[in-house]
Amino acid sequence: MAKLKKAVKLKVFTCKKGQSNGSQIRECMDCGQFMSLLRVYEESSNGMLKIEELCIDDNPELAKRYDISRVPTILFLDDNGKELIRYLAAPQAGEIQPFIQTVFAFAGAGNYYEATIKQNLDRIPPSTIKVMITNMCPYCPQVVSVANLFALAGNGKIRTVIVDIMANQDIGQYYDAAGVPYTVINEKPAISGMVGPNEILKALIGGNIRVQY
Repeated sequence: MAKLKKAVKLKVFTCKKGQSNGSQIRECMDCGQFMSLLRVYEESSNGMLKIEELCIDDNPELAKRYDISRVPTILFLDDNGKELIRYLAAPQAGEIQPFIQTVFAFAGAGNYYEATIKQNLDRIPPSTIKVMITNMCPYCPQVVSVANLFALAGNGKIRTVIVDIMANQDIGQYYDAAGVPYTVINEKPAISGMVGPNEILKALIGGNIRVQY
């Protein structure tokens, strides 16, 4: 983190008071530990990484604006405030590396997939890639890395949601995620197990259309 050359700001929504405005958001028992982890990243960055913690109880309008239905949630937003990446997962254990890689790419470092995504961008509809993971999964970091770099290269057309299904079991149950990684693209039938960039890109474009490189 000390090698960051450009300032990066992330919004992190937490909840300290339990239910907010009659919603079904439960009291966040893990928010303190979650924020302690993020502060380690922040404190190691020589001031380049800024973590903006927002309690949904104190910022209900902002929580509504960004459709925050559970906490803690990390948001990567572009310069126009458009959401690119949402983390419903703690960046720890095996997820440390893809998270740091995402932060660096967000700050303008090299993005291996940028050229390919931009070349195919006119054939990609506005899309959401949901990657369901657990922190102990050995294959999940690779899928998370690809999905996040796609989102950062997509000029706002691609959004990634990273979900720890141990912390968000209802989401895993809703999508019938029996194993991880489990990737859902635009709410179409999921891809179970390890999936590479070619498969994700073809799913974004649709069908077996030839991918341009």
